[in-house]
Amino acid sequence: MMVEKILKISLSSLMILLLSSCSIAGSWVYERLDGYLADYFKEFADFSKEQNQEIELISEEFLNWFSENELLKIKLIIEDLKNIDAKKPEEKVASAYTQGEEIFKRVNDFFARPIINFSKGLKEDQINQIDKHFKELRKEREEERKKEKEEYKDRLLENYISGFDRIGIDLRDDQLETIKIKLENHIEVRKEWSELQQNWINEFVQLLKRNNSYGYESRMLAYLDSLEELGNEEFRDKIEKNEMLSMEIISFVFLTSDDRQIQGFKRSLDIYLKSINRILSNRKVN
Repeated sequence: MMVEKILKISLSSLMILLLSSCSIAGSWVYERLDGYLADYFKEFADFSKEQNQEIELISEEFLNWFSENELLKIKLIIEDLKNIDAKKPEEKVASAYTQGEEIFKRVNDFFARPIINFSKGLKEDQINQIDKHFKELRKEREEERKKEKEEYKDRLLENYISGFDRIGIDLRDDQLETIKIKLENHIEVRKEWSELQQNWINEFVQLLKRNNSYGYESRMLAYLDSLEELGNEEFRDKIEKNEMLSMEIISFVFLTSDDRQIQGFKRSLDIYLKSINRILSNRKVN
């Protein structure tokens, strides 16, 4: 998932990142997730004391909801992956991906109504600040993209290396060479995505400026949902092919894994599970 999709999508990315860090810092980090989310929201504009309090309440409600509704599902996904058959990994890899997408969608859906309700109280200068915030992010991403143009495939490879490292798998040289070859089939979509995203944000800001008009809530709800369907059929086909390639690479690593890698994988998942069990116990979630 690309960073900073917009409001609700970017929050879900941040949430998963912080959840991952629980394996290192335990429940201490997780129980402060609401504070991280609130601080993230507050960067969008200069909000009043009352608005900041509303942001903090939304973030706290999200953490409670996520703990009660989604954390156990993540535990079950991890437990299922721990029992993966390295000789036939495709089914469990695809299942974990699908379930992960469903969790992201539910997280996004959770934030839709609070975002709309909060946006109804935004003033014109705050909306302009939000617009400026996203323009600055776009500028930063464009500068990054230009710098990485010649090194993009290397950056993708590094992402796979660090990703597997986080789940305890230290890739061998022969695996790295094969992944490099497979990544030649990755389709570059960053420029297209950036343009689609910017058009979406421009219209989003225009909607915000009509936050007191009749029918605003239903129009904004529909517009937030439309983010999932950005681009034409050709663009979405490219995205799907890249996702299939990712699952192919993950399955390949398991198919070619040795005992050391599998044991490292299971140890890492045990750390995740221990941390999640501690959080569930502290929150008395069954």
